[in-house]
Amino acid sequence: MIAVEVKGGNPKLSWEVVGVYRAPNEDTRVIERLAARTGFTGNPTKRSIIGGDFNLLNADWNGNAGGNSGIQALINSLVWENGYRQAIDSPTRGDALLDVYLVRPENSVTSSGIVQGVSDHLAVILEVEW
Repeated sequence: MIAVEVKGGNPKLSWEVVGVYRAPNEDTRVIERLAARTGFTGNPTKRSIIGGDFNLLNADWNGNAGGNSGIQALINSLVWENGYRQAIDSPTRGDALLDVYLVRPENSVTSSGIVQGVSDHLAVILEVEW
């Protein structure tokens, strides 16, 4: 996980951009750290984009899945409890949504889509209102 802060002309309108990669055989520690890092204990109005390849084939990134078991509970925490919106709703590899882009505030996304990528994944194009 890597995080950078991007500032524009007005320092009050900065963005935090977090990139995440979770190997298919890796445990959930990276997701646990991400959920802890993005909680409302910090600034709940901070503009933020979380993007990456989580390699979770059966996860519901729209926060609709019920239950509090393991990985899905962490995902629900990231999406709903922290005020994020999943910007991509189409599969990025095969029939799975592996490349995930969570954006806060959710109304900042102006457009999003997927295009042919340079690997076995489709690439994500995401535009946000600065």
